[in-house]
Order: sequence, then C-alpha cells, then structure tokens
Amino acid sequence: MNLSPAAELAIRGIRLLAEKGADRPIPLDVICKEDNLSKQYLVKIFAMLAKANLIRPIRGKHGGYLLGRPAKDIRLLEIIEAVEGPLVLNYCLHDPPQCEEADCPGRTLWAELQEIMKEKLASVKLADMCRPSARVKAR
Repeated sequence: MNLSPAAELAIRGIRLLAEKGADRPIPLDVICKEDNLSKQYLVKIFAMLAKANLIRPIRGKHGGYLLGRPAKDIRLLEIIEAVEGPLVLNYCLHDPPQCEEADCPGRTLWAELQEIMKEKLASVKLADMCRPSARVKAR
C-alpha cells in the first residue's frame, strides 16, 4: 500500500504545524517554506483537514492555522482518512463490496490485514510523529 501524495503532504504539513507550536497561528507560507511544500496543493489539503476538525484556520492579518486539538489526541489514521476517505485495502472490502465473488476465500485475510493496519495507524499520534526537540511543544 502506498500513501497518496495528498496523504503524505497532509502528514508533513500538520506535523510541521504541531512542531511550530500551538500558542499562535502559523501562516501557510511558513509551513510551506519549512519543508519546501507546494502552497497551492497544501491549501486544498488543509481545507480537508479543517473540515475534519484536525486544524483550525484563523483569518486576518495575524492569521494562519492552529491544531484543532492537541497533537497527542490526533491519530495518524484520522489525518490519512481526512484526505483519502476510509482506509480500504482492496475492492472486496469496500462498502458495499465491489467484488464479484461473494464467497471470496481471500476476503477474511484482507479484512484481518485491513484491521491490523487501521489499528496501527490509530495507535500512532501526531505527537509521536514530531521531531524529538518539538515533542514537548506538541504535547
């Protein structure tokens, strides 16, 4: 499984936001410059993260973005699903299934693997993804 470019940018962007601190809004330009991220693309991704209440846009002269809640309370799975939708490993696990074979012998295996992946991604917090020197701020 590969993360989409959108999911990868979402993780990098929100991680930088967490590392910069939660006491004041961080302008998108600062986030983009920090890790050489595309501003045009990140605007769209941050809109999806804001819709999922993972970040908050602050308008005005001193505006920017804040985390929607502490980094220790944001799960990696939430970030990925905010931009990609529900994590589904293959066609037979879609809801409704998009598989022609109702009694597919592999469906149980795929379901188990998908659950393991979701559990792991849900166990990783945004604070865990921050650089060690920034973890104190992110928590």
